[in-house]
Amino acid sequence: MKQFTLAEKNEVLENPFIHIHRKLDVLLTIGKLLMECGADTTRITSEMLKSATFMGIPHEYLNIHISYTTIMINFHHKECSITVFIKTPIHIPNMAMINAVSKLTWRAFERHYSLTTYETQISKLQHVIKVYPNWLKGIACALGSAGLAYLFSGDIIALLVTIICSLCGYFTRTVSQRLGFNEYMGIALGAFTAMLSAYAFYLHIELGSLLYVLVCCTLFMIPGVPLINSVIDTINNHILSGITRAIRTLLIVGSMTLGMAMALYFSPVPSFSFIDIKPHVFTIEQIIGSFMASASFAVLFNVPSRLLIYIGIGGVLCVSVRNLLIVHYGFSLPGATFVGAAVMSIILVKLSTWLRTSGPVLVVPSAIALMPGILLYRFIFDILHINSLDESGLLYMAQNGISGVLCIIGIAIGVAIPNVVAQKYLNQQKELRIQQLMSTRHIMDGQ
Repeated sequence: MKQFTLAEKNEVLENPFIHIHRKLDVLLTIGKLLMECGADTTRITSEMLKSATFMGIPHEYLNIHISYTTIMINFHHKECSITVFIKTPIHIPNMAMINAVSKLTWRAFERHYSLTTYETQISKLQHVIKVYPNWLKGIACALGSAGLAYLFSGDIIALLVTIICSLCGYFTRTVSQRLGFNEYMGIALGAFTAMLSAYAFYLHIELGSLLYVLVCCTLFMIPGVPLINSVIDTINNHILSGITRAIRTLLIVGSMTLGMAMALYFSPVPSFSFIDIKPHVFTIEQIIGSFMASASFAVLFNVPSRLLIYIGIGGVLCVSVRNLLIVHYGFSLPGATFVGAAVMSIILVKLSTWLRTSGPVLVVPSAIALMPGILLYRFIFDILHINSLDESGLLYMAQNGISGVLCIIGIAIGVAIPNVVAQKYLNQQKELRIQQLMSTRHIMDGQ
């Protein structure tokens, strides 16, 4: 890439028309990294516009269109119009990448990077961000599912059995992916293996708590991040992206549920979907289970290891608030879920400034302990068994579906509360910081 003198560097970064194609490619790369790593559409747009400001492109010259699989940018000024786009086929949550992109752009402002340096640093991100190995993710899946079993009133034996069954499911899904199977087929096979092994334990060990293993051994497959993002995108008027995320979530949950139903097709216990997971007392086991679940699932989202303990505490916070409201104040599950998510979100967004990280990196994984998709998958499971349901079963199925949707909406709105309440203030602070950094761009020119 071409290197610039100081004068040329300043001119490139202050004139939007110089090397405009390279600048647009940088914006596309940023959008692609964020979309594929699980950022919501509002955040993607914000980061792209922040980068555009650094490269001297006025926002009014840009039209950004984001869908789940494509990011398109149109640069338009008088008679000049350029349109570029890029595909985003891979979607694996990676909070470390989301955090790194934001930090890199701020660092570019602070250190007055040239376009070449900024472009090079962006292109290196995919190679320098560390990712947890698959074996560690498998252990995290198992511990997260076991934590939920403990949270839902399971005992130590249920916790240990859930770890074993979840590991079997994770191993099967991983092998299926490496063999080139369709993604949804791999999920169905993983759920089938986990549920079949859980049912085998249930048959040979006479212990009622093992019913919680049937409920929880496949929960690591529920796509919590796209589920929450689908609601956040929709309420922020990014309808197309939100609907696409929601459909993908339903496909994953449907594949998982189909695999479970196949494993239990000849079993006498399809009634495991009637197991009560609503808290009736507040116990220390719920604190332990929520910490295990949130910290373990955060590993799946590639959260930096130094933040795992804070995410575990965030999971304890939101689950404890929810359970206390349900047990002692008679709140409904969706209402208590919303309050728990909102309280956790406000505290962790403030904490994120002290930890020098992005708010969503702490907030979204912590909210997963609320299990936004568990009622949804139970609803779909009941639909698959609808011919065997009586009137009370149909009513319970509808209750699961409605409560599940309301809980997901409550979590998403609760997570977004800091931005909803203080959006104007946060934007003002961001713009003020950008202006301060931009005003120092030439301060070292004569030295």
